[in-house]
Amino acid sequence: MSVQALQHYRLQVEEQIKMELAEVTQQLLQAEQSIARLADDRQRQEEQYREETRRGMTIEQLLQWQSHFEAQASAAEQARRTLAHWQLQWEEARARLVAASQDRRTLDRLIARYREAALIEMRRREQMATDESAHHRFTGQGDARS
Repeated sequence: MSVQALQHYRLQVEEQIKMELAEVTQQLLQAEQSIARLADDRQRQEEQYREETRRGMTIEQLLQWQSHFEAQASAAEQARRTLAHWQLQWEEARARLVAASQDRRTLDRLIARYREAALIEMRRREQMATDESAHHRFTGQGDARS
């Protein structure tokens, strides 16, 4: 595999992880919004429950409210588990992105060092060829003078 192909591959990996992180971030935001909506709904339902309690209610109504609050608590717990899942996914994706970015930067630095070393070697060889050519001209002229 060529260095450029490897560099391109590492960049693609990093971009893919960025897209995954964006998707996970979107899911995380949706989970947070869901929890906020559930909390708002619960608060409104509790206010309604208190109002109906003040006016008086039957046992059946009380049992309905109890069932409703249990369902709300279950939904809130599920939403918290979903949020925890997406938080973990986000942390893992972020860690993979950091690692991929570090790998790519390390590869970029190695490529830059390799290119610099190759350029220095090329210049050294050019200088040696120039020096050798000058030496031959000089020694050739010296022989012609004798």
